[in-house]
Amino acid sequence: MTDFFMVFYSSPHWVFIALGGILLIIELLGTGGYGLWSGIAAIIVGLIAWILPLSWPILWILFAILTLVSAYLWWLWLKKQGKDKSSKGEINQPQQDLIGIKTVVTDAIVNGSGRVKIKDGTWSARCVEDLNVGQRVEVIAVDGLILDVLPINH
Repeated sequence: MTDFFMVFYSSPHWVFIALGGILLIIELLGTGGYGLWSGIAAIIVGLIAWILPLSWPILWILFAILTLVSAYLWWLWLKKQGKDKSSKGEINQPQQDLIGIKTVVTDAIVNGSGRVKIKDGTWSARCVEDLNVGQRVEVIAVDGLILDVLPINH
C-alpha cells in the first residue's frame, strides 16, 4: 500500500492527467462547459508537471488559477455569443421571450386594445394606434399577459 502512495506522490503529472480525464468524462454528463475547461486545465497542469518538477502545492494553485481563468473566459465567450442564460428567460417570466416576435392582429386594436396571434393562441395586445385585422406587428414589450406591439410598415 505504501508503494502505491509513493508512486502517487512521485508522479503528480499522472494524477493531474487522470483528473483531467475524469473531469472530461463528467463534462459528457452535461456541465455546460465548466467540466471541459477544468479538465483541460488539469491536463495542462499535468503536462507542466511532467516537464517541470514543481511541488504539489504549486501544482494545485496552478490548477486553481487555470480553472478560474478558463471558466471566466468561457463565460465571457458565452456572453459575447448571446448564450448566457443568466439574464434571459427569467424564472416565472417566460413571456419575456416573446419580445421581438413578429405576428398578426386577430382582433382589431381599437382605442389601444385588441388581440394578436402567437403560435396556437391569442394574446391581449395594446398599441398607441388603431390597427386592422391582419396587420403585421412586432412585440416590443410584455406587461403581465398584455403585449405591447408596434405595426410593421412594409
